[in-house]
Amino acid sequence: MKKVLIITYYWPPAGGPGVQRVLKFAKYLPQFGWEPIILTVENGDYPATDTSLIDEIPENIKIYKTKTLEPFSLFKFFSGQRKEDRIPTFILNKNEKDSFFTKLSKWIRANFFIPDARIGWKFFAVKKGLEIIKNENIDLIFSSSPPQTVQLIGLELKKRTNLPWVADFRDPWTDAFWIKDLKRTSWAIKKDALLEKKVLNNADQVISVSKSLVNLFKLKNNNNYHIIPNGYDEFDFVNKSYTKSEKLTILYVGYADITQYSAKFFEAISNLSTDELNCISIEFYGKLHTTIIEKIKLLKLNNVINFFNYIPHNEAIIKIINADVLLLFIPNIINNEGILTGKLFEYLASENYILGFGPSKGDAAQIIRECNSGKMFDYDTNVLSELKFLINEKINNRRIISPIQEQIALYSREKLTEQLAIYFEELLNE
Repeated sequence: MKKVLIITYYWPPAGGPGVQRVLKFAKYLPQFGWEPIILTVENGDYPATDTSLIDEIPENIKIYKTKTLEPFSLFKFFSGQRKEDRIPTFILNKNEKDSFFTKLSKWIRANFFIPDARIGWKFFAVKKGLEIIKNENIDLIFSSSPPQTVQLIGLELKKRTNLPWVADFRDPWTDAFWIKDLKRTSWAIKKDALLEKKVLNNADQVISVSKSLVNLFKLKNNNNYHIIPNGYDEFDFVNKSYTKSEKLTILYVGYADITQYSAKFFEAISNLSTDELNCISIEFYGKLHTTIIEKIKLLKLNNVINFFNYIPHNEAIIKIINADVLLLFIPNIINNEGILTGKLFEYLASENYILGFGPSKGDAAQIIRECNSGKMFDYDTNVLSELKFLINEKINNRRIISPIQEQIALYSREKLTEQLAIYFEELLNE
């Protein structure tokens, strides 16, 4: 069996969508002739933890962990956070209520920690990576980001060993939507762009999650690009309880930054009649930007909208299964056509109705249409009539959609991992 060194910052007990992609690849790669060997961080500072994912780590898999040096303890000190507080992924978003010291901390992070605050892991990871490659007779290197520091580790290992290297991007790099909020010097901007260019130019293959993101990277160079979207694991949906509420349950799971606030959706909720409001329940599980929460609370819909903390992945799946309507908010920014959040595919697997807000011609909208799994509305579209329709369907106990199961099945983690293994084989046979 051939061996692949997988470099990832996010690994259980890290929680959130970032860990799912690599964890599922590692789970299914042995079926296709590849033994995954993991290089990750020890005691990483994660936006969320999910100990339930530890149970999903494949048996007998080799995992190497190294120490790291990261600035988050200083950031927490200056921003008044506790040591045990989790820093959300949207921490660098603009926030008018930031204190002077918080703004200063963000400025230092944006201009001195390039490409990201995980750069302190690079030295330790490269050192350990070289040991692993020698002792384990590694055939190929696979690095998955963000954080983009992971790609710099892959680049260094590629240069020192000349092994084939596949760089996997779950998100853009210099085109990431939160970049626009940073107060960066011209030096920092150029440095970041140079690092991105070096990675794209030296990777033997570049993989990303959507056609639009691949096209975004192709504007920078002409590398060997492939698309492998995120997906769902059929195993996660086995033996789960199915208990629907009498009310129309509208659910959102995960993180949401300020660019994901849909004014039209909440405006439509506010315009429902009292009787209609009594028929619905809206639940948010995860970490929302404080500005979003403040805006929602101004609507005074406490009896309808409820907020809950982050929950483990296995519990989130149960919530998704038992909901009626699943909310999807694509960040309302430029170049958002290629954003495909991990939750989309688990939404699809539940076969429940997806109520999306984002570019109607984007990749997520296309997938939802192809699977007949809901609708994607532009952010400025009035959705009051759609909400009334959904409530009426629930009252009359009618199935809202008839999803195309064969189309949804294309996004199973097992099938997507098989495609990844094919790309690995192609690279070795060049």
